Amino acid sequence: MDIRGAVDAAVPTNIIAAKAAEVRANKVNWQSYLQGQMISAEDCEFIKKFEVAPSEEKQTILTNEGHQCARTFLNLMAHISKEQTVQYILTLIDDTLQVCFGSLSC
Repeated sequence: MDIRGAVDAAVPTNIIAAKAAEVRANKVNWQSYLQGQMISAEDCEFIKKFEVAPSEEKQTILTNEGHQCARTFLNLMAHISKEQTVQYILTLIDDTLQVCFGSLSC
């Protein structure tokens, strides 16, 4: 790999963190996806509960409802194509992985 490739591969994390914070600030109206029958009531309720939970509570949710969390994220990614919402979902997934790796109990 030449020097340009190395520089391109080294994206500063502060830029990524800033973009993630911007994405997190644009909350998704999950109710509209439910009303449009793009997501199930179960997924809607779970994601609404999960996204507002503090980290400690997310850890508890993941421990008790890990399968539902995975199922909800997969369903959302399969049924939603709006770029802003997909970015939000991916950011939530990243946050979830950080909670898991932070505690190493997921």
